[in-house]
Amino acid sequence: MTENNPVVPGKNAAIASMVLGIISIVLWFFGFTAIISVILGIIGLILAGKSKKAGYHDGIRTAGFVLSLIGLIGGAVFFVSCVACTALFHQTASNIDLSNINFNDLDLNDLDLNDIDLTDLDLTDIDSPPLTGN
Repeated sequence: MTENNPVVPGKNAAIASMVLGIISIVLWFFGFTAIISVILGIIGLILAGKSKKAGYHDGIRTAGFVLSLIGLIGGAVFFVSCVACTALFHQTASNIDLSNINFNDLDLNDLDLNDIDLTDLDLTDIDSPPLTGN
């Protein structure tokens, strides 16, 4: 039995490199999964190099190399920016002082309570101390 598709050395590694490059670019857009994008980009570059050493010089290998390189660089940039934004948000949130808020200054005269529908309100789940009157 003869095969119609002969085995070409390095072709499977080139295809895997291209697939990993595409996945690494897609993972940019999910925040901290950009670190996985960096890892897949590195693996894709290694596979593209192995494919080249095996003698495969088709466009799939070039596409895999380029996509993996873009995935690696973009993933690193996205990951660093996510870490920086998270650190900046944490620093900003920790500097907010809520002790100076005075709720006595709130003007509730414009609040229209006629628009509130309380027919579906279930108060049986509320744990509150019993009311004591004078």
